[in-house]
Amino acid sequence: MSKTKVFYVEDEAFLARIVKESLESRGFEVIMESDGARAINLFKKSRPDVCVLDVMLPNKDGFTIADEIRDLNENIPIIFLTAKTQTEDVVKGFTLGGNDYLRKPFSMEELIVRIQNLLRLRNDEPQKIIAASVELGKLKFHINRQVLSNGKEDRKLSFRESELLKLL
Repeated sequence: MSKTKVFYVEDEAFLARIVKESLESRGFEVIMESDGARAINLFKKSRPDVCVLDVMLPNKDGFTIADEIRDLNENIPIIFLTAKTQTEDVVKGFTLGGNDYLRKPFSMEELIVRIQNLLRLRNDEPQKIIAASVELGKLKFHINRQVLSNGKEDRKLSFRESELLKLL
């Protein structure tokens, strides 16, 4: 059985090393990047099972990376691991398709349990996972991100607009 691949983007070298070693000691394979601008290329090459993203990164923030990841893979679990603790940051993380949001400082044990839970939900209960996007004629509705796209531009929908489209 192959190891679970964790795509980990963190610019604090000391913390990154500790998290990487802790995850590897638990049997995970860790693909690590410290620069936001290089993250998407590494994501594409590595084909991970779960993403753990810092938000405050050099050259491209974790929210932007998550949004780009969602364009490539709508179902991969994404955990934000960050010092950004304001409610609006947490809401933004979930709105962009994040599955979890863990504030620094954090417990390594808690991070591992959250990763395992997201993977279990993805693997054990696929019948309960709602489609991440729906084609509506020439439009594509990204349910988790609440975005309507015509292929050329995206429009962020309000909560009510999204709820109405879900009824279709």
